[in-house]
Amino acid sequence: MQKLRVGLVGAGLVGQAEHAFYLWDDRDRFEFAALADASPSVRAAVGARYGVPALYATLGEMLVARLDAVVIAAPDPFHPELAVAALDAGLHVLCEKPLALTVGGCNAIAAARDRSGCIVQVAYMKRHDPAYRRALALLPERIEDVRLIAVEVNDPDQDPFVAHLPMVSPADLPAPLRAEAARKAQLQLDEAAERKLNDREARALANGFFSAMVHDVAVVHGILARLGCELPAEAGDGRIFDNGRGVHLSFPLPGDGRAALTHLNLPGVPDYTERITIYCTDRIIELTFPSPYLRHFPTRLTVRRGAPGHTLELIDERVSFEEAFREQLRAFHAAVLGVRPVETPLEQARRDIELLTSAFHRAIT
Repeated sequence: MQKLRVGLVGAGLVGQAEHAFYLWDDRDRFEFAALADASPSVRAAVGARYGVPALYATLGEMLVARLDAVVIAAPDPFHPELAVAALDAGLHVLCEKPLALTVGGCNAIAAARDRSGCIVQVAYMKRHDPAYRRALALLPERIEDVRLIAVEVNDPDQDPFVAHLPMVSPADLPAPLRAEAARKAQLQLDEAAERKLNDREARALANGFFSAMVHDVAVVHGILARLGCELPAEAGDGRIFDNGRGVHLSFPLPGDGRAALTHLNLPGVPDYTERITIYCTDRIIELTFPSPYLRHFPTRLTVRRGAPGHTLELIDERVSFEEAFREQLRAFHAAVLGVRPVETPLEQARRDIELLTSAFHRAIT
């Protein structure tokens, strides 16, 4: 099997907890050849842990490492400039979500991809979850047979689920870089909102819609694509509640159905539940995802159908103990080698940002 020489850009939360480990672990497909992180202590610790031979402070420095591809897990405001630089250097890109905080940022990455001819895959790891893939196979043939897609998430943040991992805090991250990240985030969020935001609105847009609900929108996007239906660019409704810790959006489905998604940040209860229920005319398909940072903790798939005599047939499937993050990297490897198409392409991510942005606008008008 052909190996890809890969560099990881950003070893923060998801970089340390997931990407670094799986790049190191899947030695048949990847050579974890380089790491770039602005924190000297983080890059030294992560580099030593996984035997990464080349450590750098920036992507620009890392471009001398003769790589095939990069995984971008840096803070969200830096995604467009990092992805464009990598693509212009001829590298394939797996970029963490959200692909960008603005549609313009997505367009800049698309232009660089088209110039380079390289692959861009967006890191929607739930789309690679074995239970999710099985759920797609259980969908009805027509979108008109879906009455409701309901998404409900309570999320206490990541701390309860990564405390057991050897995480290194970037305490020595240069202060100017922290300030630059905050400045870029504010500018991009204001651009998306088309005005200056207050703290409540910024929290809802950055953390609620773009960082959290983007995963659920991507999952629904995949469901609709399987049914031959396009995700809309405009939300029918958008809401912000609990001082920006809660967000909601909904939109109509063909056949007079509806999709409704709600995400609540609930730090006072160290429990994570992400439930996606697809109510169809003759079946109910439900996925319950665990915290994404818990390894080999499979997503629960439940199917309910009516049976003769007004009885209920209940099937609880355990599809696999395989990890969605590992499957995501394997899909990226296959796409780069031309074995299969990109499963979570840039165009879908751009539409996801359009929908989330429109829901935010609905919420503040």
